[in-house]
Amino acid sequence: MEKPENKMPAEELIKLLEQTYSVLRQKHPDRDEHWLLANTWLEKYGSGEEAKEKGAEWARFTAYKETFEYAILEPPESIRALALILVFREKGEEEARQYESEFFRLMEPVVKSKENGVFTDEYRERNPLTWKELQVVDDSPYSLYWFFRGLELDQEHEYLEDEDYEFDIIDLLSESEEEEMLGF
Repeated sequence: MEKPENKMPAEELIKLLEQTYSVLRQKHPDRDEHWLLANTWLEKYGSGEEAKEKGAEWARFTAYKETFEYAILEPPESIRALALILVFREKGEEEARQYESEFFRLMEPVVKSKENGVFTDEYRERNPLTWKELQVVDDSPYSLYWFFRGLELDQEHEYLEDEDYEFDIIDLLSESEEEEMLGF
């Protein structure tokens, strides 16, 4: 008898995610890292209760949002980092603690990339197909275009995350579009 997913040990969850990723990579060798990671997430969570309730558009948005940081890492570090954070989210801190130092080591390039203000540049370089697909403007409540546009603006303006920090996204978009029109 198969174990319910929530009772699956951490090592089994990691192995399942790594196998799913590997199969996707073999079937879709032309796809970039973010697509592979997002679709690995979708294979695991895309037919769950929340995804059924909120719909396919929500599931796709969530898959890309949950996996974008790991997409600048080389495989197998990318899928391993994703699997470890999902262990934490699904199993909790106590079970994930054994992977804590490995996770922080894997995430070091991501943290440095963000600190140096080059994350979106590295993302774009590492995931050109996905980046191109995400450049379609839409007004969906689950718009990946606007999610990534926000990341770009954050990098461009080097905002520090701070509890007291507030900014007007409309003003930032207007400034950015104005600069593009003027050729800056």
